[in-house]
Amino acid sequence: MKTADSQRLVVQPPDASRHEEMLDLIAKTFSTWHGYWQFLNYCRQGYLDHSHYDPAASRIGLLDGKVVTNWTVYDHRMRIGTCAVRVGGIGVVATHGEFRKRGLMLPTGMASIHAMRDLGYDMTTLFGLHNFYHHFGYVRMFSEQSYTVGAAELPAGTAAPALQKFSQPHKDLDSLYNRACNGLTGTAVRPTFPQARISTHGQPAPVGYVWNSKSGQPAGYVVAADRGNHLEVGEAIGEPQRVLAVLAKLAKQFRLPEIRMGGLHYDSPLAVAFRRLTCRVETQYVRNGGAMVRTVNLRSTLAKIAPELSRRLAASTWRDWTGRLLIADSREKVAIAIARSKVALADRADAPNSIRGGEEIAQLIVGVDDPFEVVEAGNIRLAGLAKDLLPTLFPNQHPMLASWDRF
Repeated sequence: MKTADSQRLVVQPPDASRHEEMLDLIAKTFSTWHGYWQFLNYCRQGYLDHSHYDPAASRIGLLDGKVVTNWTVYDHRMRIGTCAVRVGGIGVVATHGEFRKRGLMLPTGMASIHAMRDLGYDMTTLFGLHNFYHHFGYVRMFSEQSYTVGAAELPAGTAAPALQKFSQPHKDLDSLYNRACNGLTGTAVRPTFPQARISTHGQPAPVGYVWNSKSGQPAGYVVAADRGNHLEVGEAIGEPQRVLAVLAKLAKQFRLPEIRMGGLHYDSPLAVAFRRLTCRVETQYVRNGGAMVRTVNLRSTLAKIAPELSRRLAASTWRDWTGRLLIADSREKVAIAIARSKVALADRADAPNSIRGGEEIAQLIVGVDDPFEVVEAGNIRLAGLAKDLLPTLFPNQHPMLASWDRF
């Protein structure tokens, strides 16, 4: 709904002359949780400055020359299976306290989404308030999961490697992470926040522990913190039994009865190892809020994941099928041509087989849940052989973005 203020609002990309005013608005907005100066420093130390923040895609809103809204875009690549798409991660969305509930964020955010399309983005994701971001076309992307394992459950027979502490990640650890996450949908291709990933505003910073291979190269690492009654694990990469041995060593060192870890991809080797122990896995579903996703350019998204769709077909009983499939969301209709497991974009947007829906098409692309559950919940319409192709092309992929990469 348009208001007098929203009609007067001037929306533009943030420039250097507005940087300090923008930072002030952001820090004030998030001071309730983190403190004004703490969050301001956090932004300057790598969360905004020196990060993958994209000012060309971001937008601020001005009333009478004063910055009253902010919508920040972080440019990164997100894996969908073995492929990756360009994603605009939305963070530090802020409206000046005197101008809230006046409809100012909608034109600010939508201007940014349109700019992302013009700049070559494929999709956009965010971690949002409840019952707000659906106005911008975002739908649920994944449900948060946390693993809790008693220290006594961790295997005691494997010797822990020698550990070295580190305070900030570096390119060797990013390379290790990228190799470990190959094929895990939802994970980011690093680097993302090169300066600020270990910092946690409001709590003591966790400590990084790395171990090396026989050749002296990093072989794995754990980032963890003593939280009084448990060891909080922010990230753990490496051969699973080595990781479990390191966690057992740290839990014993800090005399903690259990470890807890969130942001762990369901299909990662460590998650599989946890589930083979006695553990508690908690899943939190949020209908409208939390991790959310939206397509920005359906055609470019499908073009980039065509090799992954081809791989899925080649591993299925549909490997020899030839035909066309139309996929349509709220804004676009795109047909893909399939020829014996080779997927390519078709010239014409028509096909006898079709998947037609709204924003929930983005959920199929990232594999939020069982595809038939997504279809039913999102009122997606299937025609022709689409029902048969659906579970092969768009299976549940358990998408997850690690805590360090969240914006």
